Amino acid sequence: MNFFSHFMVDHQIHRPNFNVGLIAPDLLRNFTPKHCKFDFVDFQQQTSNHAHPNNPALHDFFSGCLQHIERDKEFHQSPFFQEAYQTLRESWRNTCLEFNIPKYWFSLHVLIEIMLDKYFIDNNLEKLTLFYSQLVSERNTVEEALELLQHPQPQTFLERYDRFCEIRYLFHYQDINRVAFAMHRIYMQIGLDTQWYEQHESAIVSAISNIYERWHVQLPELGLDEIQRGNESHQ
Repeated sequence: MNFFSHFMVDHQIHRPNFNVGLIAPDLLRNFTPKHCKFDFVDFQQQTSNHAHPNNPALHDFFSGCLQHIERDKEFHQSPFFQEAYQTLRESWRNTCLEFNIPKYWFSLHVLIEIMLDKYFIDNNLEKLTLFYSQLVSERNTVEEALELLQHPQPQTFLERYDRFCEIRYLFHYQDINRVAFAMHRIYMQIGLDTQWYEQHESAIVSAISNIYERWHVQLPELGLDEIQRGNESHQ
């Protein structure tokens, strides 16, 4: 799952530090990719309310990190993801063959996650505003967490974190063009060829737009309700 999907499915109204923790593993991977692997179980145990009674915020933060990891595992094994993958597989594979997009199975995985983010954003703009508001309001907890993690590049991370909060890029997902751009950026980040985007941007945007228009109306049939029930008990 992607940034906003984690927030939508698992956010808890009265635990903003938990909610920021839900996003943190993806932020670490995006902002400082060479320094993104941490044992969040160990840090959650270190910051238990018993051991650190004056810092429950950090405990909540690392609990959110662990929930992120658990939700990703559940999501990729879910009937919803499997059905979405099979539903889109043929049309997306043909698009990849036509425009020389490498690793179609990987790009389909990414496409599903980004399109799910777009769907949630289109229908929950007030929660996206809350998403960014909590990232800003709980920045001190993030800084404390980086210190506890002994992150080797905390300043780099925080500069990119602040920029992410400032430009509020996820609001741009309302424009289908940004779905293709986001996929292109992911390919760049992991060192895969991006000529497909540079040479065929307009046609690929059109193909993704057509796929999304067909797919998003099928979401209830694919089992999206099961995914959305993730945090009902916390509301």
